[in-house]
Amino acid sequence: MNEEAAKKIEEIIKHYNIKGKCINIEENHTGNINSTYIITMEDDLGNIKHYIVQRINTNAFKRPDLLMHNIESITNHLSRELKALNDNKHQALELVKTIDDEVYCYILQGDNREYYRIYNYIENSKSYDIVKDCETAYKVGQAFGNFQMLLRDFPINSLAFTIPDFHNTPKRFAQLEEDIFNGLKKRIPEIGQEFYTIYLNKKRYGQIINALNEGRIPWRVTHNDTKVNNVMIDATTDEFLAVIDLDTVMPGSLLYDYGDGIRSTAATAFENETDLSKVGLDLELFKAYTDGFLSEMASCITEEEVALMGESIRIITLELAIRFLDDYIVGDMYFKVDPNRPRHNLERAQNQLALAQDIAKKMPDIEKYIKECYKRYRGKSRIII
Repeated sequence: MNEEAAKKIEEIIKHYNIKGKCINIEENHTGNINSTYIITMEDDLGNIKHYIVQRINTNAFKRPDLLMHNIESITNHLSRELKALNDNKHQALELVKTIDDEVYCYILQGDNREYYRIYNYIENSKSYDIVKDCETAYKVGQAFGNFQMLLRDFPINSLAFTIPDFHNTPKRFAQLEEDIFNGLKKRIPEIGQEFYTIYLNKKRYGQIINALNEGRIPWRVTHNDTKVNNVMIDATTDEFLAVIDLDTVMPGSLLYDYGDGIRSTAATAFENETDLSKVGLDLELFKAYTDGFLSEMASCITEEEVALMGESIRIITLELAIRFLDDYIVGDMYFKVDPNRPRHNLERAQNQLALAQDIAKKMPDIEKYIKECYKRYRGKSRIII
């Protein structure tokens, strides 16, 4: 990392109750939104401790105060639940407080503020960017199911919508239509085929949000970004340790988490893959994830939610295609892109549209298995202890 960035991190550390000397700063490039660094601290006795330092992307999160309120509330609740259950196998993310007892700080860069936060590093852990075996897929599904189960009694009205309409797919589509007229003119002619495919699916986009607003399915605390690499796995036992990346925790639908979890876990290729012949949905990984998820959540899912689980996979995949395409035509303002790939977001959109097409072909098998799995686990799901 460059010297300027390192100096910023060293300045940030001074705001926190962290002892010792910083002996290493390493940038982590896995996230698409925030800038993340792993720092190594050494105290006077030679003890080593690691921390995660993140600069909050204020283009994505306009209100860092509300964002951090949500995260602090959720992590505190998860910690209390795990303690009440005497659960020593799993963890909640732990925020480090500043010297002023706050959970974030800022530094001035000219007239602008840069906001930062620090987490304790989860030691002896690993994560995956893609899952290749059913055992791991099961554990990832189990982790997100358990995460939601632990939050089953959390007062959702106390949470802020840090990104309003984050998973409101009809509004995402409407924004795309608007940006086609207001976006970068040189990029608009490139997206004709992709937009046409998205347009053809227009009627299905409102199924989840309409069910929420009409009271047919319940509002829940949802993670809203259930990618594979947001589950930390114990490097020794291979069991899940914790769910991370809580930036998009908000009131929402169980279906958002499940649909995005399948999209991430059971995809046969990364979002950055440009060979679309490699992109599809692995039905065996889908089944394993569904087993893990429903082993935790089946007892509190409504039949209306179960009926929409299969469709949620397709909707969330199409929604991400919309988001990638929209970001492309407005100049790559949200997702981080490779500077050597000028069409990076367009290629990501093409990838997700290929995945959605394969999901549609396999929908009969998907819906059949969800019903069978729900029937098997209903009344048997539990919180892991």
